[in-house]
Amino acid sequence: MQLSEIRKKLRFQTELLNLIDTLKNIAASQYHFMEKEKERFDRFMDAFAGFFRVVNLVEIDDPLVRAASDVQGIVVVTSDSGFMGGLNQGVLRAATEIQGDRPDTKVSLVVIGDKGATALGDHGRAFRFFNGIDRERIYEQAVEIKDFVVREVLQRRMGKVVVVYPKPVSFASQTIETINLLPCAELFDVRAESAVAARVEGRGFMTEARRAARRLIVESSLSDMLEYLAGVWVTSKLYEIFEDSKLAEFSARAMHLEGSFDKVQKEQKKIKHQAFKAAHEQIDKGIRESFAGTKSNRAAHRQAG
Repeated sequence: MQLSEIRKKLRFQTELLNLIDTLKNIAASQYHFMEKEKERFDRFMDAFAGFFRVVNLVEIDDPLVRAASDVQGIVVVTSDSGFMGGLNQGVLRAATEIQGDRPDTKVSLVVIGDKGATALGDHGRAFRFFNGIDRERIYEQAVEIKDFVVREVLQRRMGKVVVVYPKPVSFASQTIETINLLPCAELFDVRAESAVAARVEGRGFMTEARRAARRLIVESSLSDMLEYLAGVWVTSKLYEIFEDSKLAEFSARAMHLEGSFDKVQKEQKKIKHQAFKAAHEQIDKGIRESFAGTKSNRAAHRQAG
């Protein structure tokens, strides 16, 4: 390979290395910025748990409390971004494991993100599609998907609903998480091990649903209260899940780019060595040719003399 070609290749590798380093640093800064914002979920849960001191709704016969359909709802959260490693594939594998032996007719898929939609579409699966998570519209997207899922459950087209999504364990690692979204009986049960029950423990509920009419003045019907509280809960969980998904995305991208950076850096060192070797070979060749030319001129002068 000519020295000019090697130098051209070296310039490309250097520019690529700088680009990868920049993208890696952007992903890292986005991760740390979003991570600091997550503390507000604890404040929300403290305020939200106060609603459940008013009335225990766990005994109401409602699809939001007890599954009223044998159709499994699976919400699959994938990322549209590149440099993700195998994160999206891990989410899709987990969704497949959740379905297990259930026929497709007993599974209702909700897919968030083009990458997941493309993969499932290639396998001929039917699903309800939503756009990938946009940091600027996370709340609006959470409300949109909450409206759809709650409506499907209330109309008994879905029974149990789970969400599969990528979650960051730390900046350097991610895992695939599956959580139950609906029905949410444990949300309304003081005896259950839930985030709400932990926050109302020791303060108790004022009354059971069946005695609410005698103990409380309730302007709304209990089913309306349940639907509202469940809707707020689902929205908040989706919001948190979407932020976790973005955190996992930034983390996975930074780690993937870190690996790419190391590979490109090693390749750059090889090319630098090639350039160094080629430059010295060219210098040696020039010296040899110059020496040969000088020797030839001296011989010519001697013959002429």
